[in-house]
Amino acid sequence: MLIEAQSKMPAFLRSGFRVLFFAAGLGSSLLMLAWLLFFSKQINVEFNTHYWHAHEMIFGYTMAVIVGFLLTATQNWTKLKTTNGYPLLSLGVAWLIARVLFVMGDDYVFYQLIADLYFLVFSLLFITTPIIKAKNWQNLAIFFKLLTFTIANILFYLGALGYIENGQYLGIYIAFYTVVALILMMIRRLIPVFIEHTVSRDIKLKNSKFLDLSSMVLFVVFAIDIIFFKTAITQISALLLFIIHSIRMFYWYDSEIWNKPLLWGLYVAYGMINLAFLLTVIDHFITLPINVAIHSFAIAIGLITLSMMSRVSLGHTGRNVFAPPKALSIIFSMLIAAFIFRVIAVIFWSEYYQQFIIIAQLFWIIAFGLFVYIYSKMFFQKRVDGSFG
Repeated sequence: MLIEAQSKMPAFLRSGFRVLFFAAGLGSSLLMLAWLLFFSKQINVEFNTHYWHAHEMIFGYTMAVIVGFLLTATQNWTKLKTTNGYPLLSLGVAWLIARVLFVMGDDYVFYQLIADLYFLVFSLLFITTPIIKAKNWQNLAIFFKLLTFTIANILFYLGALGYIENGQYLGIYIAFYTVVALILMMIRRLIPVFIEHTVSRDIKLKNSKFLDLSSMVLFVVFAIDIIFFKTAITQISALLLFIIHSIRMFYWYDSEIWNKPLLWGLYVAYGMINLAFLLTVIDHFITLPINVAIHSFAIAIGLITLSMMSRVSLGHTGRNVFAPPKALSIIFSMLIAAFIFRVIAVIFWSEYYQQFIIIAQLFWIIAFGLFVYIYSKMFFQKRVDGSFG
């Protein structure tokens, strides 16, 4: 009966990445389009659009990618099935309801809180249950990161509802730097392995436990100080992090990555994160345009998550990850162009600040729109190898 039920289940509902990567890709384009319209004053609304933009790119776009990735990765870690079918669909519906309610205004904040909490709490439950069942304790740390996102989102809504004065700020930035921490952890695990398995030569990329431990400790110090205190510790830790990650980038570099968009996309995004640390230091001595370092982190997150969605979607639909769609190079290049206009150009030509941001927004919208156009058929079709998933 179970096999028969699985065979009748729509392909779209068979694995977490299908529903949530589709939601993330389409949502990212639409959320950025809305931000463009708000930013350019084409549409005027009563709520704080800057908080809306930050919240939706973190708890809307990024969380959809993270949950979709973890629901899929947990199956590999534990060899147990994660949620599919209608429970999975309910996550997607809750995610969508939360996105729609936010743009309907402040009167619907409480209902958005309920929808967002449903998404986060049940995502946490669906991801950690198989980890506990399989006694896969090395990956249980994921539980605490998801719990942090949940607490941060509650803080945001308590701020929006007027219960905590700086709740929105705290919720956004605690979640934002938790995302960066998660990305850095993922980079450490995946970039060297992907490069070693993809390049034509037999290589073993260099790293050290000292770099691993020091980067982790320093990032915790950096994040706590920049969120809560904003002392010189922020710049000192950022400088040390820039040095550490520069050494790592040097150790992991191989000229063959430029032939593989799924490699150079991750590597370039890592460079954007590293540049964000350097920009944080520079901003202490030379006042840079507002949120330049933040957007260096943010566009890096966009490029890394887009790279991972592209790779995971290929592998988990039975396709060859070593032969991705040729358009990926164009898509990733558009996000690099968005980075150039939003981060680099505004530093040197600040008089065109607003125009450059609009151009960056357009590049982002087109990049994710192309991703959805190319990958949607993979999300809605069965695996090409006939397996369930």
